[in-house]
Amino acid sequence: MRLFGALAVLIGIVVFSAPAAEASTLPPVVNAKHVMWGTGQGYPSAAQVAPNNLIYHGGLVETTPSVYLVYWGPEWQQGFSFTAGSFTYTNTTVQNYVNSFFTNVGGSPWAGVQTQYCQNIAAASFSCAGQPSAQFVTNPTGQLKGTWTDPTPVPSNIVATGLAENATTDPIEAEAVAAAAHFGYDVNATYFILTPPGHGATAYGTVYCAYHAETAHTSGHGVRYAFMPYVPEQGGGCGANSVNQNDAFGHGYLDGYSIVAGHEYAEAVTDPDNQLGTQDGWNDISGSENGDKCAWTGLQNISLGGNNYAVQPLWSNEAAGGQGACAVTR
Repeated sequence: MRLFGALAVLIGIVVFSAPAAEASTLPPVVNAKHVMWGTGQGYPSAAQVAPNNLIYHGGLVETTPSVYLVYWGPEWQQGFSFTAGSFTYTNTTVQNYVNSFFTNVGGSPWAGVQTQYCQNIAAASFSCAGQPSAQFVTNPTGQLKGTWTDPTPVPSNIVATGLAENATTDPIEAEAVAAAAHFGYDVNATYFILTPPGHGATAYGTVYCAYHAETAHTSGHGVRYAFMPYVPEQGGGCGANSVNQNDAFGHGYLDGYSIVAGHEYAEAVTDPDNQLGTQDGWNDISGSENGDKCAWTGLQNISLGGNNYAVQPLWSNEAAGGQGACAVTR
């Protein structure tokens, strides 16, 4: 396996601490906030990615994935709008786009790529095939289980403080815990926290577009969540008009929502445990997950519920005869 260099961002959060060892030793992968970098930042080249499959690190996956969406902030209730080109986009436009994506992504061939991954097999495995103990990721329809517009004000600048995984010094984590209380806790769920425009966060936009992470829960498992800022305000750096111009649901302006949210969704399903910064699901020897390895490459539309959505491919260990490759269907 080829080793990638350790990646770090000096923004008060540890982004990567990549192990420098052979895969079979399973060194800990430290990553408190697993970010999706903006275009042109942080990701290895395709030449580096190809020979480096995902490794199972002995932990959990989301075997029956579900999604809860939290639209955090009074702006989602009061309404906002933006004009891009000849189109006007409102809070309702955004919510309809994101809700529809997650309503229909379950059961799709794209989401099916992750059904090759599992839990309850030997650590250091590259494949679940033929392993009787394997508990696979499934791909049920109807994965969006609920939406909530929380009118609680969002801080004007969200500062996620270091490695604090206690929902005390990190407002995104606190909102994720509130979401789990609101909807009910689900160990197979990812709680998406979507903030309105105009609310910055440490390194958002300049470094990353979104991230997924985990925080403590009284059940002993963590609350798996994703932070989704208002990515259209970052333009092409976070995916706007990456695939579409005027010929799709969202007219390209919202491409970044499905690209970035899809990236975080897929990674949370296959590598959900980040509590205290240790990843123990499926990631490669650099800490890269199934979304990272294909980020900002091969962007294309998939059809869900009669609408087109821009997405990236996902890493498939079984593709290319087991050598691994990016894939959009299984």
